[in-house]
Amino acid sequence: MTERLVLYGAGALAREIVDVIARLRGAGADVEFLGALVDPGYEAPEVFRGRPVLRDIDAFKGDETLRFVVALGEPKARAEAVGRLKSALGPRFASVIDPSVLIGTGSSVGAGTVILGHASVTTDTRLGGHVLVNPGCTIAHDNRIADFATLSPGVHLAGHVTVEEGAFLGTGACVIPQIRIGAGAFVGAGSIVIRNVAPGHTVLGNPARVLRRG
Repeated sequence: MTERLVLYGAGALAREIVDVIARLRGAGADVEFLGALVDPGYEAPEVFRGRPVLRDIDAFKGDETLRFVVALGEPKARAEAVGRLKSALGPRFASVIDPSVLIGTGSSVGAGTVILGHASVTTDTRLGGHVLVNPGCTIAHDNRIADFATLSPGVHLAGHVTVEEGAFLGTGACVIPQIRIGAGAFVGAGSIVIRNVAPGHTVLGNPARVLRRG
């Protein structure tokens, strides 16, 4: 059966996801992009990548075959959008994983998660729901990435790293083994994380130091 996808959002991340869908189709996957949903009041085109842009969640009621992917890069916005969709339509989410992504034995990916091109997830790692993994990330063995976390392009996580719910890791951040990044924490671009990051804290630098406490 064809997987029929609607994207929540019509910005840059949505464009990237549509490109992934095209590559999946080229690789033989039975998946189709049907259109985009954008909240009222947000600027967006009437047509996105050749498909309609709608602004009313209720327009999607009654079609149980549809699956949704939230194309919003910021963790809090993504979580709020998922809540709105669940409330209106129930938990009907799909993951989108670029064909170039490597996923090792024993690893799992939750519903609604997006993994963009040339990322690598090695063995026995678990990604929660609605995680965003950008291009070029490496996620080593035995990692735990919780719901709504965002890994920006080129993030590198060594083994046994835990990234808690809604944490955001900036471009090129590196995390050594056995580190925990707390819920809602923010790791600045290019940071080298050698100590645990408390929930809600912002860290930056090499080695990463606390800039703001949660």
